[in-house]
Amino acid sequence: MSRRLLSPKDVADAIGASESSVRRWIDDGQIATSRTAGGHRRVAFEEVVRYVRASGATVVRPDLLGLDLPRAPRQRPPAPDDGERLFEALRAGDRAVARAMILGWYVDGRALPSLFDGPVRSAMHAVGELWRHERRGILDEHRATAICLGALAELRALIPPPRADAPVALGGAAPDDPYLIPTTMAGAVLADAGFREVNFGADTPVELLAAEAAARQARLVWLAVSFPELPPALRAAIRGLARAVEARGVDVVVGGRCVDAFKLRPSGNLVTVGSMTELAAFARGLRRPRAAAAPAAR
Repeated sequence: MSRRLLSPKDVADAIGASESSVRRWIDDGQIATSRTAGGHRRVAFEEVVRYVRASGATVVRPDLLGLDLPRAPRQRPPAPDDGERLFEALRAGDRAVARAMILGWYVDGRALPSLFDGPVRSAMHAVGELWRHERRGILDEHRATAICLGALAELRALIPPPRADAPVALGGAAPDDPYLIPTTMAGAVLADAGFREVNFGADTPVELLAAEAAARQARLVWLAVSFPELPPALRAAIRGLARAVEARGVDVVVGGRCVDAFKLRPSGNLVTVGSMTELAAFARGLRRPRAAAAPAAR
């Protein structure tokens, strides 16, 4: 994603504020800027997004940001037709509209887990069913997947970077699992929760993750399970991974649309989740400082 720069006037027009207010927020340190060679202040698009989400501002001129934001109150739950609208854009191969929807919902204040569990999941499920109606639906699915992955990559670039000392989370899709979108969304959710995430993509060898977790001093390892025909031996491999990293205080989180059918029993540091919302809640729980133990009674 290219780094787009906006003038203070552009920012003011985009969020319906006065230019003097935006310049005051800049002077107060609420909005970070850079300067051109001529000394003019510019605000990165990513910084505008961060400020809008943090302050609760409303984008009234999304065209100035290159987006077509849905016209609705901030932080509303996804509407029933959001997934259908996104599906129609993806099926038609309309990259610009699909991108504007996904990024627009995020800029408009929606939480990532809600966005991923809602319209994105609904739309991609419908896309995955296209081949059942006609064989060329496979082509539409491949094109829609590429469009969605591109939009998710742009969205990921908008998430504020974690602290340099933030814990590491690493993972990918299970072996023989070719799906990229679930593990991409998991990585974004973990980044949003404050982790430094490392996503190894599709068909990730489980036997390599224990050594990688040790080398990177990871706190969490995730595995996306979205393919219905995974080998039963994978359950033993995942349990072995959990045992291998347990002494280092590493949790192994397995999730995805096929996790229930996979019948992996949680135990100890091995956790299963059924949604991005559950993953986010678990990850944020790991980030919370532990309460100090009460002094022993004398």
